[in-house]
Amino acid sequence: MKIRALGPVLAIFLGYAVNAHAVALTLQGESADLENSNSSVLYASDSDGEPALITAIGLPAPDGGNFSEIGVPSMMPDGRVLFGGETTNKQRKLNWNVYIGDPNVSPPYRVVRAIDPMPQAKNCAPLLNGDPYPVADAKGNIAFMSHLPDKHDALVYYSNGALNCLARSNAKTNEGHEMAVLSFGSPAMGDNGQVVFNAWLIYPQDKTDKDTPQGHRQALLIGSLQNGLTELAVEGEYGPNRSRYARPFGLPAAMASAEGTLIAFTAKTGSGSALFLYRNGQMSRILPTGTTTPIGPVTYLSPGRPGLMADGTTAVLAGCARLPVVFRLAHQKLDVRLQRGQLTPFGTELESLGDPVLTATGSMYIGATDTDGSEKLYVLSGDDSFFEVGEPEMIYKIAMGSHHHAIFTGTLTVNERGDFAYLGGK
Repeated sequence: MKIRALGPVLAIFLGYAVNAHAVALTLQGESADLENSNSSVLYASDSDGEPALITAIGLPAPDGGNFSEIGVPSMMPDGRVLFGGETTNKQRKLNWNVYIGDPNVSPPYRVVRAIDPMPQAKNCAPLLNGDPYPVADAKGNIAFMSHLPDKHDALVYYSNGALNCLARSNAKTNEGHEMAVLSFGSPAMGDNGQVVFNAWLIYPQDKTDKDTPQGHRQALLIGSLQNGLTELAVEGEYGPNRSRYARPFGLPAAMASAEGTLIAFTAKTGSGSALFLYRNGQMSRILPTGTTTPIGPVTYLSPGRPGLMADGTTAVLAGCARLPVVFRLAHQKLDVRLQRGQLTPFGTELESLGDPVLTATGSMYIGATDTDGSEKLYVLSGDDSFFEVGEPEMIYKIAMGSHHHAIFTGTLTVNERGDFAYLGGK
């Protein structure tokens, strides 16, 4: 691995909710250490690859009032960033909406409403009272989670000026099972208007079958307006290699490819955990716990989103005993890409690692903590160069100056081009 010091020293806090974003793996004790963090500023990379401030809590919102909360961002394929935001007006009225930020537009015009005006649909009237976790595809279609006036949850799909509830709790899948709960923060956009997400299904109870989960079962679903909702993996059912899916399911990564929608996710199984890849309509188990590697058997797989490329290459945060490690799987070959103890560009050692994100060129973005307690955003390029985001002449200035800002890598989002965004501090 080539180590280059090409970036500013950025303070990163690696704490976040596992059901929303990503995971930092420390393996200090019996299990991974997860913590929650809050943040106040949204940053996104501009055309020069430098983080630009999009907006922050307290700044004006385009529809009046000021931002009082900023949701988890999602990078759009064209380099803009999609996010949910709560605003507060002079009457102290709170209101959530979906926004787009453009780092290459001069402030204060960087933020606009993503859906303006919000269409009034009789059968799908989203009631935004929390972070909708919006995502978008290359055609500008947007999907997000929302509550409905009838108290149900919905996966809302916005395309060509129209709103539709692609899924809602109490509706049924193509297989006939009713959805009880939709998992906020889980949706990912696939190919041709498809959305991948986690949900809980209602199954009839059979007390004579002690080996099958009773009541609600977790499931991975794929849905579109044209084809409805299809169950891809369901707790208690058998998958590839006779693996029986068990809870919890990790957050899915999805993307469009020449073969249709690609999906990668982790899930518990009857024999441990496994990384699964859905490709060309087929599910494969590509990395189970217990797999032998050069640094020992795999004992843990992160429930965060795996890295994914259009050719089926995946990357996943894992553990070998108490050692955090990031694996890359391509063409049935397993490579160790990063692990605790590797040197950083400044001579310190990596201590804890976040979930990896892959770009179309094979570069890997990842947040990590070093032995000095510094938390930074790194890039591991396709030629094995390892560096921090930014310009080399900024290293000393940012590291020692008073204007560096914190990055919460649990909110890191990267598109195929390598454009990135995250929530951070001032």
